Amino acid sequence: MPSDFSREHLVGFDAHRENHRLDHSLSESSFQSQFISSPVEILVPSGEKKIPPKVFAVPGLLHRKLTSVISDAFSGSLAHLHHFYPFKLYHRSSHTNLDERIYGEIYTSDAFQKEHEEIQRRAPSPPEDPKCTREKVVAALMFSSDATHLTDFGNAKAWPIYLMLGNLSKYIRSKPHSGAMHHLAYIPSLPDSFQDFASEFHKKWKTQKKSILTHCRRELMQSVWKMILDDDFIHAYTYGMVIKCIDGIERRVYPRIFTYSADYPEKVLLATIRDQGLCPCPRCLVAMANLSKLGKARDSKTRLERLRTFMYTNVVKARKLIYEKANSAAGSGVDRWLKEFSGVPTMNAFVERLGKDKFNPSNMLVVDLLHEFELGVWKMLFTHLIRLLYAAGNGSDMLVVELDKR
Repeated sequence: MPSDFSREHLVGFDAHRENHRLDHSLSESSFQSQFISSPVEILVPSGEKKIPPKVFAVPGLLHRKLTSVISDAFSGSLAHLHHFYPFKLYHRSSHTNLDERIYGEIYTSDAFQKEHEEIQRRAPSPPEDPKCTREKVVAALMFSSDATHLTDFGNAKAWPIYLMLGNLSKYIRSKPHSGAMHHLAYIPSLPDSFQDFASEFHKKWKTQKKSILTHCRRELMQSVWKMILDDDFIHAYTYGMVIKCIDGIERRVYPRIFTYSADYPEKVLLATIRDQGLCPCPRCLVAMANLSKLGKARDSKTRLERLRTFMYTNVVKARKLIYEKANSAAGSGVDRWLKEFSGVPTMNAFVERLGKDKFNPSNMLVVDLLHEFELGVWKMLFTHLIRLLYAAGNGSDMLVVELDKR
């Protein structure tokens, strides 16, 4: 018992009342925009020409309205640090007296400059306020997601989607406790009940189980993003959304998607391509056979010349084969339209919602140093070096211990 404990502290204490107060406090979210729990509908093929596809509702999508999150960010505690206008940053060398362009922030990039000029010149008049004269600014959206195991034992996991604003400096965004990263959604997995449903509905389940599950997982990811990119967001994307910023001034904010940070398996899902297919890169169409030429001058030129775009017409034809002609999602008929460029028969949510001629999802998938180098190439190299130390020490760990000391 603590030395400062006194029974007088418990005079008038009511455990039932305090438990009720605690429950009430936990029910109040710290988010201005509340999380919504919604089912995600995916279309499951039947495997028979005469049987139409059926909708399966995947429960458990927790998400916030994207427009509400943007509005919260533009009026929140960090809003006074936002950059509304782009600019170019230069460094003048004291030795050569030459100016060198510095790239380090979204708002100093050519991409931000281009989007800013685009909305000033070509943004259509909002139908609800055709004579609007409010200041027009860009909200630079930076998404990220990463499926995470929650326990060392068992299979409990979470798959969060985060949003950051490129209007804020990376030196603020990168601070863990800055509050610059906004929780947007938690992606659900296909439930166990899906296999029960599919095994009874799909006539070729026993022979096509793997391809059906793979196809439906792709469909689930894109359906989640179709729900996040809802009609309110599309309206804001086209006409802007009026937000009263922290300085008290109302501005018309145009959200634009600049980057999406994810590991390779998630990039494959987002770009709607095959995992390690004939063209494994989510950004270009360099063939798997030419990966050994990475780093050469010709390789850099090829990656610029053969940028990946979403093959809309091919995907539509492949989906017709699956949903109307009962072809397998991994069959030769589908491969005829998609295999050459590692495509998959899934309609990309970003293309479908933002326009096939206006948005290329591959452009938002940026290089991720954490997943692609620090946890990828460098980790494999360092692991191999440790194996060499063990081998050089004839099985002894003395050299590894010496490495740890250094």
